[in-house]
Amino acid sequence: MADAAGHDCEEMSPGLRLSRVAELIDAIYACDPDDAEHVLSVVLEEWQTGAPMPFCLDAMSDAEFWAHTATYEDLRAVFIASGQKLTRYRLGERGRLRMIQRLLEGIGIEKRRAILDNLTNDGGIKR
Repeated sequence: MADAAGHDCEEMSPGLRLSRVAELIDAIYACDPDDAEHVLSVVLEEWQTGAPMPFCLDAMSDAEFWAHTATYEDLRAVFIASGQKLTRYRLGERGRLRMIQRLLEGIGIEKRRAILDNLTNDGGIKR
């Protein structure tokens, strides 16, 4: 059986990683469902009880990889859930400003001003 320790994670680009994931998915679906379930169970069990898998990419790279393959509904759900959790963290002024900046990207300056005025005057966006 292939050993994960033999892979050089630092040389694996996100594009190569995505390509390998697509090939793996195709191979799984090409198998008989019983065979695929057995093989996947064995591999996952081995990884859980063996030495930890090498961490190939940093959290941001993993997030970008996932976001690239996610549907709009997935992205929206994770964005809302993450935003709700992040509001409970002490991000500081700079951290909160970076979040606001990301939210306002792609919106024209007049619309940004209207949104910020609404937040400033009312303490929140009207629903």
